Amino acid sequence: MAFGGYSDYLYIHKKWYNIQNFNHPGGPVSLALGRGRDATALFEAHHPFTSRAKLRGLLAKYEVPSEKVKELNLKTLDSKAKKAPNPDELFDWGEGGIDRKPNAFEKELKEEVTSYFTKEAERRGITLLEATKATPHRWFMMLLFLAITLFSLYHMIQGAWWSLIVTPFFAWLLAANTSHDAMHFSLSTNWRINMIAGYFAPWTSSPLMWYHQHVVGHHAYPNVGHKDPDIAHAPGFIRVHDSIDWKPAHSFQVYSNAVIWTLGATLYMTVVPFKTLWKGSFNRSVFIGISKTRLIQHIFGRIIIACSLWVWPWFVFPAWQALIWCSIPMFVHSLCFMASTQFNHLTPQNAKALDKNYYKHQVVTSHSFSPYSRFMFYLTGGLNLQIEHHLFPTVNHCHLAKLHFIVKTTCAKHGVPYHESEGFGEAIQKYMQHLGDMSVMPSFKKAV
Repeated sequence: MAFGGYSDYLYIHKKWYNIQNFNHPGGPVSLALGRGRDATALFEAHHPFTSRAKLRGLLAKYEVPSEKVKELNLKTLDSKAKKAPNPDELFDWGEGGIDRKPNAFEKELKEEVTSYFTKEAERRGITLLEATKATPHRWFMMLLFLAITLFSLYHMIQGAWWSLIVTPFFAWLLAANTSHDAMHFSLSTNWRINMIAGYFAPWTSSPLMWYHQHVVGHHAYPNVGHKDPDIAHAPGFIRVHDSIDWKPAHSFQVYSNAVIWTLGATLYMTVVPFKTLWKGSFNRSVFIGISKTRLIQHIFGRIIIACSLWVWPWFVFPAWQALIWCSIPMFVHSLCFMASTQFNHLTPQNAKALDKNYYKHQVVTSHSFSPYSRFMFYLTGGLNLQIEHHLFPTVNHCHLAKLHFIVKTTCAKHGVPYHESEGFGEAIQKYMQHLGDMSVMPSFKKAV
């Protein structure tokens, strides 16, 4: 059984629920992410527009009595992380569990955003939930990116040199603007569409890895040591957080980071998945339990992707050209990936920020950049508006520009720091400053 016997249970606001027979509207994938672990943060992040009364009514049917919890000796997968903070103690959710009362900041933020989408729903003649997903214009753009990717891929196989840049670039645009939203359940209200679209990013990541690393780990606990896997990539090579022990190699990370930028995507889609499955956890932060069938499917899929990228050119082109065909596209794709993701939380203002309030924590640990640049918006798939995305991950990124003013105004009213850079250059400068700061040996190390 998956999750070492926990596949039927999840933990929300200090209560266990048996979800074996729960037909979740978001589909089986959304439930699978919370199985066997503390799913409180996931639950809160994915139900910002659903009434508490409705949520309470649904969950009450599946609550596990306390005596049954003791009998089964239920424990979350989170308990395997020895150094990780207890999720129950990390955020102050207030009293009331499912019926908890939000603080003034969270309350006004949700009310303002809900008001915006209520008006959108009325204007378009759809439900509020449908109004938060991809618009017809967004669907057109996604289909356009898909068509260009397939067209250039055909010419890449034929040996067209221009395709070495165009194919990986549009493959990234497709991944950023389609698969990322799909795996946040923000593409469509139909879970099957989200599930299928999650596979539209083969050069970037497998859905299995992305769900666990990004949705379960990073989004729930951004910049929290031993909970956010994104701050523990290649810890022996690069240090971006205080939870990573300093090593001499970190002294050169301002320069050696170039290797991560050019090879990051390649390693992430090949070496990292096999390492994760071997160790049973993603960077010792998110523990993974899957069935043998799913494990075999995942490994087989990764092998197919690797062959489609790096094997066939050797049978089609001369060795020197095959080498170029296997390297340049991945360098381009990796640069696009890194330029869209590395500035979003790793700045001197964000990396060490924490807040007991879940919504404030999402704001202070995130960094938006180039908020009015249409090019950066398409390149990053809306990830340049990182604060808005972290507050409302189930909202399609095509709406984030509209939410930008709402969020920024609400933060200012409640004294919540809103960190952003006006341009790409400023964002790079902050990122490099953070890398430099973290490359220096900590004072307590020097004392020893």
